[in-house]
Amino acid sequence: MTNLADSETRPRVLHLIKWLPRGGIETWLTHILSHSAGADVRHELLLMQDEIGPYEDKVRAAGIPIHILPVRSWPQWFAALPGFLRRIGPIDIMHAHSDSVISGPALALAKLAGVPVRIIHNHAARSMGADYQALKYRLREGIGNAIAMRAATRKIGISEMALIHLAGADWRKRDDCTLLLYGFDYSAFHDAAPRAAQLREELAIAPGARVIGHVGRFDPVKNHPFLIRTFAEYLERDPAAVLVMVGVGRLQLETEALVRELGIERQVRFAGGTDDIAAYMRLFDIFVFPSFSEGLGIVVLEAQAAGCPVLMPDNMPREVIVVDEGITLLPLAAGESAWADRIGSILANGRANAAEWLARVEASSFGLARCVADLHAIYRDELGRRR
Repeated sequence: MTNLADSETRPRVLHLIKWLPRGGIETWLTHILSHSAGADVRHELLLMQDEIGPYEDKVRAAGIPIHILPVRSWPQWFAALPGFLRRIGPIDIMHAHSDSVISGPALALAKLAGVPVRIIHNHAARSMGADYQALKYRLREGIGNAIAMRAATRKIGISEMALIHLAGADWRKRDDCTLLLYGFDYSAFHDAAPRAAQLREELAIAPGARVIGHVGRFDPVKNHPFLIRTFAEYLERDPAAVLVMVGVGRLQLETEALVRELGIERQVRFAGGTDDIAAYMRLFDIFVFPSFSEGLGIVVLEAQAAGCPVLMPDNMPREVIVVDEGITLLPLAAGESAWADRIGSILANGRANAAEWLARVEASSFGLARCVADLHAIYRDELGRRR
């Protein structure tokens, strides 16, 4: 990409995000920032807590400035935001990646602070789950979406479901809504097999034992109780199988308690966080993903890149399906026993050609170069409009 000016005069893009854990949004953003050298904008981050997170080193290595305005209380944070933006400014683009209940008011305040381009980027599309059905949650989200739609000059969604969730079913009729598929660097998947073999030893998984895998934070939307009960059902068919769960989160202790309650702790591994999702996906014989809903489902893409078949609900965004034969859809309403049966039938098909699947993912719309180019085209378009 042509560098239009030196680093002191290029337009500044400030990404608003809570912090930098090993999550899907943060992984994508880190890949984007790490591959934007020479862009005609300057990327910067605004974080909302003192702890920066595991991706700090990668972001700093890419030369990305990190600003921190920690949340002590939300009223104080929102009150301080306009002055903070003026103090570090001028900011040309504010790109908000948080929930709309935060991003909406933040973008409205950015407008008051003189930020001309304001982007709401919706990475989620909630539709199921007991927590989502609570009136308080729905009301909160509806208000946040309404504010964001008025305050943002551009609305971006990572899938059609994410855009419908934010802007409604008629989003295609609007000239300020854009579908932007994720793009990733898949280089770590090319040599993942030896690292997967090492993981099997570290996790004390017997040779030949089937590995049922899951990657996701311990949060209600990920539906871990369903996963645990499904695995317990599958163990009746395959007693040597092992469940490996990668991730951290506020519901991990509850999940561990359920594992003990079912008496299956010897067959379950809590692997914690990792920077090497590729190795885990190569370790897994199948990736089971019973989320209530997802904006896209980045881990489904990573599973396909590793040659790992996926079992997921039928309400997931279809854009993430690259290798058709690698994805099996099954309603959550079918129940744990049916999911356990389907796991068995998928595993009976044997291992896929991982190199072929990886080549198909790399050649798909989820390539990193395409995503970086499309994102910067959005920035140029928005800046051009405001000028």
